[in-house]
Amino acid sequence: MDRLGANEATQTRNEAAKADRPEGFSRDVTAIKLGDCLLGYKAVQRRVRGGRWSHFHGRMREIERLIRHRHGAIVPEADDALIYVEVIAGLALVEFRQEFAEVVLGWSARWLPWAGKACIEEIIYERTKVRFSPLSADALGHALHVSYAERCALDIRTIGAFDVPKRKRAQLQKEKRRQRDRSRKEEQRRAAGAAPRADYIANSFSTACPWEAFGISRRTWERRGKPMPEAETVLECGSISLAA
Repeated sequence: MDRLGANEATQTRNEAAKADRPEGFSRDVTAIKLGDCLLGYKAVQRRVRGGRWSHFHGRMREIERLIRHRHGAIVPEADDALIYVEVIAGLALVEFRQEFAEVVLGWSARWLPWAGKACIEEIIYERTKVRFSPLSADALGHALHVSYAERCALDIRTIGAFDVPKRKRAQLQKEKRRQRDRSRKEEQRRAAGAAPRADYIANSFSTACPWEAFGISRRTWERRGKPMPEAETVLECGSISLAA
């Protein structure tokens, strides 16, 4: 009995500690050593990854972001408003199979409260009559008429664009990464004290051509130790930068 009570007390303490622990963290015990000498133990917290990323929920969030951007809190009543329900029904059918109808009804009640239940059930019924496969990103972009500009502005990644095909989007994204890398390296060079390229070229020997003041070639000028002309010679031949 005493052992059972001790186990229950330990379990209670563990549950209390878990309740006090921030969400997304786990607690580990790390040994503290000095050489081979064990000094003690220390409890540390480490961040743990969440569950498996759901492609369905990711697309749902992006579709809802698109709706908020276009319409606000709800989808207004219009001829093409039910396209959102058709798309959600197709995605939910692949994800939930038999239980997808409840998901579509609940989602429609939130975003299209004016649509009657019979209308939504008709879309659900039509969806069950066809063999449906997951929509590609471009097919979904065409269905929702998502432009490339809209896609970039809303940071949409799982839905394509009707006006820019996938291959072209990949090329544009690659060019954006290159531009970001160039900008980052340029900032690093400026922080290190490097001069801008335009200033470097303006003050370079190739621009100044100091060998012309001596009437010799650049190679001969370099063999002679790169002498710089006198001020009088510079005035006669024009301004010459003295930057190295």
